[in-house]
Amino acid sequence: MKILIESYLTERTLKVALQQLFGNEWRGGQVRLPGSRRRFDMAFVSNSSITLVEYDGDEHYRHTLKIKADREKDILASTNGMRLVRIPYWVQLDTTMAMHWFGIHACIDQSFPHGFITTKLFPASFCELGIVRFRQELESLPIHVRSAVIASLQERVAEHGIEYVLPENLRSLLTS
Repeated sequence: MKILIESYLTERTLKVALQQLFGNEWRGGQVRLPGSRRRFDMAFVSNSSITLVEYDGDEHYRHTLKIKADREKDILASTNGMRLVRIPYWVQLDTTMAMHWFGIHACIDQSFPHGFITTKLFPASFCELGIVRFRQELESLPIHVRSAVIASLQERVAEHGIEYVLPENLRSLLTS
């Protein structure tokens, strides 16, 4: 099966792609665990266990209480023996990332590159906890995806100036 994503990834396009990928294993969007008030963006079953998926837009890096809620969801998923995959808004779903996030071989044609391409919400706009989160997520990516994200930041620095794109404690990313 080949999946085509013709623009940048959104929660909606991610949901459509995952429905196609997981078919009968798909459990839907806005999934609530029993006994919890927290909702997860989507879920599917794989190898008899539930995988929860969260699409994290820019607010998940800019608002401390959103980050706190995300941490609570991480704990809730773990406590219930479920895997939680977080997909940041600055990374696209392609063949490499399907393997990285979900461990599946999928042919995904993604026309939009990884990184900060059209958004105006760069790491310089993130709160302190969001910066820590960004660095951890960036370091966990496959090397060519990480390089694409860093290249996009270099392009935004050339366009807007470093102080508007990267906080001081992330500027070393451009020289490493």
